[in-house]
Amino acid sequence: MKYDYDDHDDQDDGIGYDYDEEQQQQPQQPQQPPRRWLIPFILTSITIISSVFGTIAGFTYEHHIGISKQQPFTLDKLFDETFESFTSDISWINGDGDGVYTRTDESGAIELVYLNDNTTKTLVKAGEVFDIDGNPLDLDSFTISPDLNFILLKSDTLQQFRHSSYANYHIHSIESNSTHPLHDLTSPPSISLAKWSPSGHSLVYCISNDLYLVHSRDVSKDPPQSVRITETGTDSTFNGVTDWVYEEEVFSTHDATWWNSASDLLAYLTLDEAKVGEYSIPIYNPTNSAENIAQYPEDLRIKYPQPGTPNPTVKLSVYSLVNSHTYTLNFPETRDDRLIIDVAWSSSKTLLVKETNRSSRQGSVVLFNFTHISPDAEYVEGVTVRDISPSDGGWIDCQQTIRGVEGVEGLEGSAYLDIVPNEQGYNHIAFYTSSNASLPIFLTGGQWEVEGVLAVSAVQRNVFFSAAYPTPIDRHILTVSLPTIDSKDDDNDSIAIETPVNLTDVSVPAKYSAAFNPDASFYTLNYEGPRVPMQDIRAVDSDVSISVEQNIALNNTLKQHAMAQIHYDTITLNETEIQIREVRPGNFDDSAKHHKQKRPVLFQVYGGPDSQAVDQRFRVQWSDYLASVHGYIVVHVDVRGSGKRGRRHRNVVTDRLGEVEVDDMGALASYYAQKEYVDATRMGVWGWSYGGYLTAKCMEGASDIFSLAMAVAPVTDWRLYDSIYTERYMSSPDQNANAHGYADAAVRNVSQFHNFALAHGTGDDNVHFAHSAHLLDLLTQEGVQDFAFRPFTDSNHSIHTRGAYKELFVWLTRFLEDNWTKVAHTGKKG
Repeated sequence: MKYDYDDHDDQDDGIGYDYDEEQQQQPQQPQQPPRRWLIPFILTSITIISSVFGTIAGFTYEHHIGISKQQPFTLDKLFDETFESFTSDISWINGDGDGVYTRTDESGAIELVYLNDNTTKTLVKAGEVFDIDGNPLDLDSFTISPDLNFILLKSDTLQQFRHSSYANYHIHSIESNSTHPLHDLTSPPSISLAKWSPSGHSLVYCISNDLYLVHSRDVSKDPPQSVRITETGTDSTFNGVTDWVYEEEVFSTHDATWWNSASDLLAYLTLDEAKVGEYSIPIYNPTNSAENIAQYPEDLRIKYPQPGTPNPTVKLSVYSLVNSHTYTLNFPETRDDRLIIDVAWSSSKTLLVKETNRSSRQGSVVLFNFTHISPDAEYVEGVTVRDISPSDGGWIDCQQTIRGVEGVEGLEGSAYLDIVPNEQGYNHIAFYTSSNASLPIFLTGGQWEVEGVLAVSAVQRNVFFSAAYPTPIDRHILTVSLPTIDSKDDDNDSIAIETPVNLTDVSVPAKYSAAFNPDASFYTLNYEGPRVPMQDIRAVDSDVSISVEQNIALNNTLKQHAMAQIHYDTITLNETEIQIREVRPGNFDDSAKHHKQKRPVLFQVYGGPDSQAVDQRFRVQWSDYLASVHGYIVVHVDVRGSGKRGRRHRNVVTDRLGEVEVDDMGALASYYAQKEYVDATRMGVWGWSYGGYLTAKCMEGASDIFSLAMAVAPVTDWRLYDSIYTERYMSSPDQNANAHGYADAAVRNVSQFHNFALAHGTGDDNVHFAHSAHLLDLLTQEGVQDFAFRPFTDSNHSIHTRGAYKELFVWLTRFLEDNWTKVAHTGKKG
């Protein structure tokens, strides 16, 4: 489960925090034709952008002085673009000098922008690309080959799961201005993956779970001549793409291929689901029509491994473009139900693979060296170079953090970076002098955590990274230098950790993200909050910034509405610091000695292991509406087990999900009940997915504190969720492992589930509708009647199907009004 929940966007919700480092790093990330593009950047209008935001413990938006009557904050405005911020899609590319990126202009033309001389070059004009029927191609996204000779055009995209889709692809030649299909065009589309090699313009793509290769020499042919790499693809065997559980819980992408830097070796995963149990999800209205319904539902069948049941088996292979040969990789240690969680080339000939056992409690980094491999060898034997099994009782983080530093002068060709916990249990950048090295040189340290490496400058020997620094809820961009080391020196681990250099002002609370160009000389800097987002392009070696977007229109919109106040705080409960983000009515006076109005408090929780819901990101969401319109106080909270606080803070939930989190929620509610401005009789809790699970557990363990609860798509029994996620935190449900822990973690005692709202999509492929069905059965058997239930037909975990998302929040709002607002006014439930 990946945590993406946000009230005002179209993202799916899930059950763990997803930091998409790969998206930050890949210069070939498909670029989306934007909903909105800004005027071309003009270097003569360069401005120096400085931080203008004061230190924020709490803040309120400045209201427009000239407006006598502010516009109403309606629920509808959460679902249109009224409070939406905009950024430009800037995709950095290699070649043609420094500071070059692609964009689509207002007409739809694909352009290159050269920052150094303030020029643009049109690669293809809007309306010049046609499909095989002569119609203008309806473009969804595009990627440009590294040598700038071809453009891969994606169209007819059909979403499958959270990160996967099918599409048709065309290849456009920039030189000849001609376009032809990559493969036969189909309806529905059939290509599940297509991407360029990192150099030249070779292509790999996947159809029917088999991989195909188009050599650079054949890309311009119509149709392109392809080489079939695999021939084992079936509905249950996946080559080069992930199945459901690996997509959702391991890689957060459908792509399971990895090119080396020389573009002559391609690693790929093979997943076999033959023994995995199948789950059937009925689709009641496959026509999406209110009138033309199907008499019988269709079934969406997914291979869905559950705790204690067979996982997909995994195999890793490497295909050589030089000799058209496939090597099978043999791991030195035999594991049942091995998980492969990271694959990365540290050099063009050395492949590093991070693997764990089924429960993610034991693991290693294995090196596969292709330097002296015979061209006709069937197998390549791996060597274990690092043991990553934790000794603190926790789990191995499932993240893709290995990054080669090939090309940096003075370093061993296979040296690499990884993010690993230091002795205090905080994730930091570790430098390994070669792929054989077992001990790292830590480049960062302290009681804070690195989120991800963003770029490495081979020339300047700098490592750029994002960190939860100086507090867990901040995100700043920093840099450290690669050390000058002797690869044969055993004392390299004694090199002192230098103080990172800040690229953003760490004295100001903020959330930043950044994307660097390939040589790390320019970067896009996104200020994401807590104030209105802004976007710049900056040069690494100067203070000059090009302002891309300041969201002036959004600033003006906020001034025209009575917005909520946002207050951040850290509260010590159960000997643990708990981070909160409190959303207050705009007229709330925290300095008042006496509060005449007692306000209801709604706690919003997610709380999944290693997740983070409290941060500095700007958002206008349902919480703001409830505070501004209804006068509620909404408290977002990160309980124990959450991320960016070190392993000790996370590991406490190991093998006992739903226990300490509920203790923290109860203690926090009791703390708020003592506040003078809080109506202790009107305190509630709500959450989605893992947050829905904790909401239900709060009703089990703290129903005397919470007067109502609302759970959306909750887990109710961990035996029903997927195996990779669940066993990572709960081990196996077998009697000899953690059967008792599973029993305690399940939602069982529902006798106090009064004033309880439950919502779930019947088409949920992530947290199946069976979880809510099970809970409803418990409520029936217990004779509980004071609850509300709302199913959403065919909606998946995000509850978006056929207008369901807005309807969900209308329904939840009405539930709150009936239980809190109307009761406060009349003394009776509406």
